[in-house]
Amino acid sequence: MKDEMKYFDILKTDGSRVSCVREMPDPLKGIVIAIHGFTSSKESSTYRQLLKRLPAAGFGVICIDLPGHGTGESSKEILSIHGALDSIGAAEQEALREHPGCRIYYFGSSFGAYLIGLYISTREHAGRKAFWRSAAVNMPELFHKEHPTAKEEQWLKDLELKGYFDAEMDGDRPVRVTKAFYDELLQNDLFERFDKERFGEHQIAMAHGKKDAVICPEAAEKFAEKYRIPITWFPNDGHSLSSDSTTPDQVIDLAISHFRQESL
Repeated sequence: MKDEMKYFDILKTDGSRVSCVREMPDPLKGIVIAIHGFTSSKESSTYRQLLKRLPAAGFGVICIDLPGHGTGESSKEILSIHGALDSIGAAEQEALREHPGCRIYYFGSSFGAYLIGLYISTREHAGRKAFWRSAAVNMPELFHKEHPTAKEEQWLKDLELKGYFDAEMDGDRPVRVTKAFYDELLQNDLFERFDKERFGEHQIAMAHGKKDAVICPEAAEKFAEKYRIPITWFPNDGHSLSSDSTTPDQVIDLAISHFRQESL
């Protein structure tokens, strides 16, 4: 049995709002806070699947829109890393307010996985398990490049002249990147800042495509080795992990299996 899917907003302490959608089963094994990738949203196909698959496995799920993303209230907030971490924290607190003592888990795609890495390394939190899909472990390198493309050079010119540029990637809609966010990335290298033991022991699992042209497999492998994180490779897949119709479900199966292992 499950509740009807519900859209709602969470008010943050700075007055901005987080656009969310949730689905909760009964009984409830735990709640997964799900964070999408850069220029994506809670409406993406992966998160629509999570809203079906996780409740069927006994896990509630709250999908949020990051600042500057989506079409709801979250889109009105300027994107920043600290603001994104505030949004994750607000979703977690909302989950615990409605379900005190419930186990919390995290699921992140690409930029979302990068943010979860920063979140569990720098802020008090309740969850001890996370699943990273195509994790952007080297997120700052996507914008700070030694040899930018022509489009990226134009972005840098816009940043210099206007203080921002609108990044169009393979997501739902462009996202505004300000000079402050651009600089903030340099201060948040996950290879250096990640600490899965600062707030207690954590278990992380990763899934990555061997043909990922956005977050190179070498970076994912290096990160996984450095922090002793198990990683499942999909040999024929790129960043979207959708080489055929079964791959997205295989990835979610891995996440469910990871969350079910109640060793923490």
